[in-house]
Amino acid sequence: MGVKYISGFRGYDNAKQHLRRSVHAGSDLTSGNTVLNPSQAFDQQACFVYLNGVMQKEGSGTAGDYTLSGTSTVTFNTAVATTDVVEVVSYNFANPTLPETMIESNTTITSAQATYHNTSVTGASYDASEDTLTKTGQDLNVDDVINVTASPTSNSLAVGRYRVKTRTDANNVVLEGMDFSALTYSADASANVEYSKVHSQRVNNMTLINKVMLFLNGMLLVEDTDYYRDDQYVTIDASVNLLQNHVVAVRNFGSYSTPASTDVSNTSIEIADEGIATLLTSDDFTSNTTAVFNLHVSARHATATEDGYRTAHILVRAESNNASDCYGHRAYDAGNISTEIEVVDEGNYSSVSSFTDGKLGIGITADSNRWSVILGNRAGHSIIAGFKAIAITN
Repeated sequence: MGVKYISGFRGYDNAKQHLRRSVHAGSDLTSGNTVLNPSQAFDQQACFVYLNGVMQKEGSGTAGDYTLSGTSTVTFNTAVATTDVVEVVSYNFANPTLPETMIESNTTITSAQATYHNTSVTGASYDASEDTLTKTGQDLNVDDVINVTASPTSNSLAVGRYRVKTRTDANNVVLEGMDFSALTYSADASANVEYSKVHSQRVNNMTLINKVMLFLNGMLLVEDTDYYRDDQYVTIDASVNLLQNHVVAVRNFGSYSTPASTDVSNTSIEIADEGIATLLTSDDFTSNTTAVFNLHVSARHATATEDGYRTAHILVRAESNNASDCYGHRAYDAGNISTEIEVVDEGNYSSVSSFTDGKLGIGITADSNRWSVILGNRAGHSIIAGFKAIAITN
């Protein structure tokens, strides 16, 4: 297939990405049909293994389907049939300034999430002056995403995807755009809006990348048909059938370096007022369940001529699947955006509304898939932020 340009650097000199692909029958494997030596060498940082067209999960024992050794050995945890087809695809990076350019993120669908795409809501109303969607017992929460499928009122809420900004009560929520922007519709809609909740998940650093691959149970989905990219999120189309324990696997390629065992940093992160950005997660590391590190965060007013700023040093402990044991402690804090960067931890962070109005905040939380560190902005204006995590006990 020739040369692929996956890096953000487009030049021929130092940013070529060589796509290497080899296809083998199951009968080519040795050691009881478990070991394959592909005809093309691979780069472990960006290697995909498919069995009969289905992407396999890297990991030993029950944690995965196969392991990689060196640049030329794939070992399956269970024997493959001689009639199976094994495909190994690797992107071999030729850019020395980008030692790692793929981040992996896996999410297992819960029983509640499995009902989203099968439940359609009709008869909802929309108030344009407040961006409020009203429906008795609608069961929507902050950061949920809905897909509006019918809204016949002119100049009112249009067909498309929207995020829940705030929850007023069990019957009313305030909506915003997928990029956290305010809606601009001028007309109300009375009991004629139809929608369904759709699965949407945050993907760290996705605003910086130029290539995403999303798999559902190993099958590659099609962007802008099966799923969509919205700021730091991927949202799966309502037509895709999601069942409990399905695995959504996201593979991100980007023109940034995220070392797996040393420092993690990023700059020029723009966050709108009442918006959030994920700074880092356990997906940024290799087999990481628990980490302790020093987090340095800086932020300024998005308007360069405004003097608002804030900077802080926060000590963090994060643990996957245990939000109550995620801790944050400010070591120092200075600036004139409010009085401090607020730290919300021990299972108390759920969305930007967890922070005090007027402040910037760091939220440290976890779910069954990963731990996350989030920067929230309730300063009343957009900000530009940067961070660096050091001394990581990965």
